[in-house]
Order: sequence, then C-alpha cells, then structure tokens
Amino acid sequence: MMIRKALALTLALVTSSSMAASFNCSKAANFAESSICKDGYLSGVDNILGRAYQKALDETEHPDDLRQSQREWLSVRDQCTTQKCLDQTMGARVTFLDNYSRVEKSKAYAAEEKLRKDEYEAQRQAEELASSQRDEQYRIAQEQSRQQRQQSPQQHQVAQTPPQSVQPAPSSQNPAYVVPAQQVRPAQPVAEKPAVLRMWQAFWAGPAWKYTLLIGSLITCLAIWRHHTEAATIYTDYTDAAITNALPAIGAVSALILRWLEMPGLVSGIALGTGIILAIAYAVFATFRTNQGALSITLVIVAKLTLITVFYAVIGMLIASLFSNSARRKGESQARAAARNSREKTQTMALITGLSVAYTAFTAWVCRRPEFTSLSECLEFDTAPA
Repeated sequence: MMIRKALALTLALVTSSSMAASFNCSKAANFAESSICKDGYLSGVDNILGRAYQKALDETEHPDDLRQSQREWLSVRDQCTTQKCLDQTMGARVTFLDNYSRVEKSKAYAAEEKLRKDEYEAQRQAEELASSQRDEQYRIAQEQSRQQRQQSPQQHQVAQTPPQSVQPAPSSQNPAYVVPAQQVRPAQPVAEKPAVLRMWQAFWAGPAWKYTLLIGSLITCLAIWRHHTEAATIYTDYTDAAITNALPAIGAVSALILRWLEMPGLVSGIALGTGIILAIAYAVFATFRTNQGALSITLVIVAKLTLITVFYAVIGMLIASLFSNSARRKGESQARAAARNSREKTQTMALITGLSVAYTAFTAWVCRRPEFTSLSECLEFDTAPA
C-alpha cells in the first residue's frame, strides 16, 4: 500500500499535478475514464500508455491494425468497474505496447540489414560481371592479335607471288568474243611450326617429362650413393658447386637486365642461353676432370643437370607466382582478396628462401672437400679423381 501511494505521488509530480489524461476529462463518459481523471496514479499510467501507443505507431508498418487493436482494448478497459481492474488492464496494455515496439523495431532493423546485404551482393555481382567482361575482351584482343601475327607472314608471301593469268581459248561459235584474263591466286600456305618447337610442345603436353623426371631422380639417387661410397664425385669442393649452380642464375639475371634496358628479345635469349650452355659445359668438364669410367661420368652428369634443372624450375615458378594475383573468390570483398594475396606472397617468399637454404645445404653435403679453392685450380684439367 505504501509503495502504491509513493508511485502515485511520483506520477502526479511527473504530470505536474494536472491529472491530465490521454482524453478530455470533461467528456468522461464511464467509470474507467472518470477514475483515470480522478486518480493521479491511473492518470500517470494513462499518460505512459499514451506515449507507448504513439511510439508503437511510429515503429510499426501497419498503423491501421494497431489502431483497431487499440480501439478493441478501449472497449475492454471501459468494462472495468474497479480501480484494480483498471490498473491491471492498463499495465498489461503498456507491457504489450512496449513489446510491440521492440518487435517492430527489430523487424525494421532486419529489413534494413537485408537491404544493405542485397545492395552489396548486387554491387559485388556487377563488379564480377565487369571483371569477367574485361577478361573476355582482353582474351579476344589477344587472340585477334595472335591471328594477325600468324596471317602477316602468309599475306607477305602471297603478295610476293606474281599473279598467274589464264587465257581461255576463244569460242568457236563467236570468234570476235574474247574472255578477259582471270587472276588466279595460289592457295595460302599454312605456316608450320618448327620441328624443334613441335617436339618441345609434345614433350610437355604428354607424360614424357614425368618419365624423364622419374628416371633423372633415380639416377641422381644412384650417383649420390656412389659419391658417398667414393666411387664417384659429384662436386669436388664449394667452388666447383658454386660455379656450376651460379652460371644459370647469372644468365637469367643478365637476361632480365637486358630486357629492362629494352634490348631486343633475341639478345636477352642469347644471354640466358649462354649462361645455361656454360653451366652444362662446365658440369661436363668438371665431371670428366674428377671421375673415371663411363658409368660414373654419365651418372654424375645426369645428376648435376637434374638437380640444377629441378631447383631453378621450381624457383622460377614460385617467383612468377609473386607477380600474379589470384582472382577474388565468391563472396569475398576486394579488401579481403588483397589481404589474402599479400599473405600468399609472404608464404611464397618464405618458401623460396627455405628451398634455397635447403638446396644450398644439400649441395654442400655432396661436395667431396668442404672448402673453397681457387678458380684456377677448378679449371685445371686433371683426370685423376679428387
């Protein structure tokens, strides 16, 4: 009872003791309205109910349904004949309106969130479509450029071929009639690829390279075993290994520098080829210098070429992957794709470093003498094995 009186006093102060209600008290027509106007507590509850009702109207998307519900509730309220009934009915209505406002607000937030997601998805799909169209246009342009490059030598060859004139015999029925000469063009020859290029493409297109790698790996294992039984020598010392492995890298770096200097592609190719040829020549020279017998020489040469080729091929592919970004995945934003590409490049750099260190340690392991010697000593031909 004391709590009810205190609450009534508080509500009366909030309403400035005006005993105002959500309706005109001078037109109170029943017990419920009269009690609300006379009782400060009920009047305060009625004001709270009015604000809750107005808030619910602002939040809802179906105000007509809420107004109909309010009218039905008013008819229920007007049936009360005691203040206790009014207190319970109005309190329950305030609770209902508060819950109704929260639900409607949640629905509005969910609808707004769905709209934002739909807009983002539409924008992402539009970007993917534009990207795929650009890629397709680029591919078509590249294909057209390739076809034009292939057709240019054929057209040039046809232009240099003199046209052949065919003079038909005059008609026996009308000797005065002469058929004009017709220009007959020879069929355009189809440019064939060089035999070496066709063989190279066939080698990589089929399983031949896999068999070659398998055979080379087996021979390398046999050569390493013979090296550690001192029946053969793969590398004499650190200098021998450094020269053999550095020459291809020097050729590749020289080719990149020449390309950066905008030299013709043929010059860069010659620089790269020179480095590779010198590496092979030195590997053969060093093998003959430190090994005896056709079996040991053959095994060591194949082992050296296999190790160097596999190492530089793997490193080359990893370096090439650093300059290409993978496409965005489905549902992935551009920022996340950039972060993923950055992580992948960091992992690739770590892999390149790890493979280089491991290959260097392995190369040092197959050196007969763990020391560096002078270059003149490495180039000195001595048929006696080290």
